[in-house]
Amino acid sequence: MQYFHQILRDLAARLIPAIVLVVFVSISPNAAAALVQVTAFGTTLNLPNSLPTGTVVSRYTIPLSQLCSWSPCEVTAISLWPNGGSAISNGPLIQTTVSGISARLLVNGQPTTMFNIGNNKTRVNSPLEVQLVRDERPLSAGSLAGQQGGNPSYFYVCTSTDGDTTGQMCMSNKNGLAIALSATVKLINGTCSTPDQSVMLSKIVLEKFKGVGSTGDQSGTKGFNLQFNNCPPSFARVSYELSPIGGALPAIVGALPVAGGSTAKGVAIQITDTNGTPAKFNQRFALSAYNSSTGGSYTIPMNARYIQTAATITPGTISGMMSVLVDYQ
Repeated sequence: MQYFHQILRDLAARLIPAIVLVVFVSISPNAAAALVQVTAFGTTLNLPNSLPTGTVVSRYTIPLSQLCSWSPCEVTAISLWPNGGSAISNGPLIQTTVSGISARLLVNGQPTTMFNIGNNKTRVNSPLEVQLVRDERPLSAGSLAGQQGGNPSYFYVCTSTDGDTTGQMCMSNKNGLAIALSATVKLINGTCSTPDQSVMLSKIVLEKFKGVGSTGDQSGTKGFNLQFNNCPPSFARVSYELSPIGGALPAIVGALPVAGGSTAKGVAIQITDTNGTPAKFNQRFALSAYNSSTGGSYTIPMNARYIQTAATITPGTISGMMSVLVDYQ
């Protein structure tokens, strides 16, 4: 019989509130049919006033189908405009009109800098993403709306079609996307406290496992609570995400990567709900009990258990870790 133990640790709270993002193009009426116009609804962005520098505070995704209606989708030029104003920037991070908040555009999952028509085209294989990032300026409330009149844009993305290999149509406002930010930032004092935890599973004999995917018996299952303490009121919603720490995830849903220093093989630690349904990692779930009027403390009961991951199990000790990432909107 061997000892197995699992560590549940909250490393950090990633704060990912909602952003109101308007995608528009300023064109003449006779060109409107050639463009895709996208609007994300919403008016307010609630942020904790204690956001650390470098935190991604909000994300917005633009599907590839809304960038290009043809394949392959190729970007011929991108320009970045701090504050939605008249001065261009190389980026990738540009300031917004709200002190303490900057923005960046991700293409193929990577922050992009400015590039011009005439350079090599970039083939886009995944959705665009706009991120708001806490910068080093003092954080304040305010509007993200740009400085120019009308609907100012922070990013312009030019795309090519079969008949437009240079992207000149974008420069004449006939093809491409203009991305604007429009939300009022409000600051809220405080965040939920998510304490560190260690969960120790009981020892279990190897004979309890019957093959890959087996979990032994109930003696190898340990209950614990995700804890969200002293959450302040006034957020529209609080959500959480379970993020595994370590190497590659096992093929079995809900199983944590085996942490360094473990000596057992062919077995992992699986996180489930109280009904035994495996946890889904890297997905956002609402803290449904959160009360925006009163705030408060909340718990979500979970289980940790062994699960066999290979045909042969080597006795030893094993540990796994995950962080609880908290989103505020």
